[in-house]
Amino acid sequence: MKNIMLRLEKIIPEGMQDFKVRYAILQAILENEPIGRRTLATVTTYSERTVRAATDVLSKQGLIEVAHSGMMITQSGKALLDELYLPLQELNAFSLLEEQIEALTGAKKVIIVPGNVDDDESVKWQLGKAGSKLVLDLIEENSTIAITGGSTVAKMVELIPQRQEGKTHTIIIPARGSVGKRMEFQANILAAEFAKKINGKYEILNIPDNLSVASIETIKQEPHIQKTLQKMGKSDMIILGLGDAMKMAKRRNESKEVVALLKEKEAVAEAFRYYFDKNGEIVYSGTNIGLDLEVAMQISTRIVLAGGKSKAIALVATKALLKGSYLVIDEGVARSMLQVSTR
Repeated sequence: MKNIMLRLEKIIPEGMQDFKVRYAILQAILENEPIGRRTLATVTTYSERTVRAATDVLSKQGLIEVAHSGMMITQSGKALLDELYLPLQELNAFSLLEEQIEALTGAKKVIIVPGNVDDDESVKWQLGKAGSKLVLDLIEENSTIAITGGSTVAKMVELIPQRQEGKTHTIIIPARGSVGKRMEFQANILAAEFAKKINGKYEILNIPDNLSVASIETIKQEPHIQKTLQKMGKSDMIILGLGDAMKMAKRRNESKEVVALLKEKEAVAEAFRYYFDKNGEIVYSGTNIGLDLEVAMQISTRIVLAGGKSKAIALVATKALLKGSYLVIDEGVARSMLQVSTR
């Protein structure tokens, strides 16, 4: 049974996540019936949208009854809870790991997918799928969303389904200027693709992120750039990946002096052009076009995607940024994070 459940989670991670959510909601109804949707959302900590979607399915399947006094479980629902208890325990091996990472980082919610991106590039698809589902669960109409670049964030955008309904007033904004040479991973490109997927709007920040300080300060004074930067700071959500310090220094084309400093200070992580050592101390920060770290940390909903055990040290080092965030990672980096934190 364990192998079957793990294989199912590997091939349909979004389906297994739905299974966990609906099981938890069904169990909460059993323990609190009769209960309304809003109270159920509070009890389970899921969004009202998630609760509404799950209870609609449970009702159609005859597993719950909806009355004026609230929702109640049916006999079929009780029987199903009993039948699915053991399979759920197999899946909950990951739930324990998620709880451990939540305790380690202070993250609001951790979602772990099977595998390790460092060994299997296809795991990035699972990260992207889990990330896209989470974003769609949390996104609100008329909101502003900032997004960084990177291959994992790009995969998430790719896997967001095309919205079939009318236009939305949600605005997607690149959280930084251009970094690296891969156009398909640039924040500008991803912001535009994301907006098209949800029939929303997007802003452009088509400026290299590694200009001189003087150039950046001059550009920031441009009215259009000022307007975009102000919108960034008022974002309702930010979606980002965390980078390895030395790899990001290379992509940002940092000077030889900066690279030497990062090596001397043993920098391990980078976010918004802030470089951190393994203790989470900032060892260098550069001027950039885009969100500032302190501003980003004030955004109420932060979604961080990262995969591969090689990112473990970087994630542990940036616990301050992860605190209160939603974290989507793979099993490889999760287990490595626990090992790193005990050294």
